[in-house]
Amino acid sequence: MSLLLREDYEILEKAGLKYEEVEEKRFLIIKNFPLKKDLYSFAGNILEFAEILIVIPANYNTSGNNMLWTYPELKRTDGKAIPAAFGFGQIDARHHDGKEYCRWSRHYKPNSWSAKVDNIQKILDRVEWALSNPDANKL
Repeated sequence: MSLLLREDYEILEKAGLKYEEVEEKRFLIIKNFPLKKDLYSFAGNILEFAEILIVIPANYNTSGNNMLWTYPELKRTDGKAIPAAFGFGQIDARHHDGKEYCRWSRHYKPNSWSAKVDNIQKILDRVEWALSNPDANKL
C-alpha cells in the first residue's frame, strides 16, 4: 500500500527529489532536499542538501503534517539556536536504516490545509518554509 496518491509521486519526480517510503512506520524520506545556501552546517561542513523525514498521517490527504525530521542534525552557520528543533539524542527522534533523524516541531494554522485538495506539494512547501525560516514556528 502506498503512502501517497499517484499525483504526489508525479510531483516528487518532477521536482527531482529522491525518496524512500517506509510503509510500516508511515515515513516518507526525501533523500536530497535542497537547503538555503550557506545557512546550515554539520560537523563543520556547509550543507547543500539534507534528508527530510515526514510522517504521512493515516488520514492523508484530509489533514496535513506539523513535524519534520532532518538528517543530519542541522546547525546554523551563524551559530544561532534553532527554536523547537532538537539534536541527536534529544526529544522524539526517528530512526531508520541506522540513522537518527532530528525533530523540528513546526505548527501550521488548522485551516491552512485544504482537505482532499492539498497534496505533497503543500507538505514540500511547508518543509521549505520551515528550513528557510528557522526562527519562525508558525505559518
